[in-house]
Amino acid sequence: MKQRLSLQNIIGMGFMVFAMFLGAGNLIFPPMAGQLAGTSVWLAAAGFLITGVGLPLLGLIVIARVGGGFNEITRELPKWLIILMGSFVFLVIGPLYAVPRTAMVAYEVGTVPFLNSPDALSRLAFSLTFFIICGYLCLNPGQLLESVGKLITPALIALLAVMGLSPVIMPQGTMVEAAGSYAVSPFLTGFLEGYMTMDALAALMFGVVIITNLRSHGITSTEALFRHSVVTSFIAATGLVLVYVSLFYLGATSLDIAPNPDNGGQILSLYVNALYGTPGKILLAAVVALACLTTAVGCITAAAEYFDDLFKPFSYRPLVVAITACCIAFANLGLNQIIKLFIPVLLILYPVCIVLILLGLLRDLFANPVLVYRSTLSITLIFSIVDAIKEIQHPVVLMLTSPFQILPGYEANLCWVLPCTLCVLLTGVLGKIMPQGPLQEDQA
Repeated sequence: MKQRLSLQNIIGMGFMVFAMFLGAGNLIFPPMAGQLAGTSVWLAAAGFLITGVGLPLLGLIVIARVGGGFNEITRELPKWLIILMGSFVFLVIGPLYAVPRTAMVAYEVGTVPFLNSPDALSRLAFSLTFFIICGYLCLNPGQLLESVGKLITPALIALLAVMGLSPVIMPQGTMVEAAGSYAVSPFLTGFLEGYMTMDALAALMFGVVIITNLRSHGITSTEALFRHSVVTSFIAATGLVLVYVSLFYLGATSLDIAPNPDNGGQILSLYVNALYGTPGKILLAAVVALACLTTAVGCITAAAEYFDDLFKPFSYRPLVVAITACCIAFANLGLNQIIKLFIPVLLILYPVCIVLILLGLLRDLFANPVLVYRSTLSITLIFSIVDAIKEIQHPVVLMLTSPFQILPGYEANLCWVLPCTLCVLLTGVLGKIMPQGPLQEDQA
């Protein structure tokens, strides 16, 4: 019997995944990039879409191919390393960093403008309300399709449509010449900006959410899971492309009303305020709140499901409660402190996850995938650590990192790309020579 979801459920799940990816950060990056890119906006947008949409889409496809989650795409690594690496990724992208940051972006952009004197007490009250709602939605993961895909996301899409079409119908200015690095290389600069959205990390988490929801709706065969996952992922990716393109255009035509913005959030706020006044502020607050809520729900659900599968004594529901409580504690450190604390961690994690995604797509080409995976990921980790520590102004650190400055991409935190590529090629050839290497004896 062929397993199929109804068209309504497929679209609903695609909307769910779209909403989980669309956090407030994704709404803030494109307007700033668009303003700086000016008349080169579409080149910059093309580069941004490759890394901001293309990489996450590939990540979801890789997860769908193995029919599972993080443990399955890292099976070539030693078991202890899989557990350590997976736990670290899910803690950082879940309760320790991404989810608390999402809540605080919602507070800063969507709530603070309406407060006379925002303080620690108002921040605590907001975070408690925000995460109580998140926890409630996460306690029934099989109902995420109904609660997020069919209810919350359509409201978010309607608000985004109003906000995205407004600059096209009622532009507030004209495009000017590109500035800064966008004037020199708009495509590459946009490419790097999309790389910093960190959505490739989120893809490794959300893939398991898709699989779980499909199984809860009776889709169990490997072929059906893969087919529905890919269709769902493409629906989400299409939505992200439309949002990013409209926000790039908004930013490119915003210089007259936001001449010296500190970030894309200011551009968005001033633009919407110029179009709609106070109702515009309410519109923006609703968009940001819904975008942050859906992303937080996806991250908490994925983290709880991962640790539920990893540590059998702990069940899903108590894990949701524990993760939500942890999110509340970290959120009240404040947005700036959260971001500052975890930037070095992200510079190490993100390249490793990118390489995992790309190796997952190429795995069938390797005669000795264990050799390729372990060698390449080790090289990536070493060079990403260089990226993370190179800004530390200490004589020992400067001495250790100075030899790496000759590598292409060093200044853009991409010095790992060339060594990683060479390692894949070299170990791929060696794998043909020794397809049954000793590394396979302790394969997890």
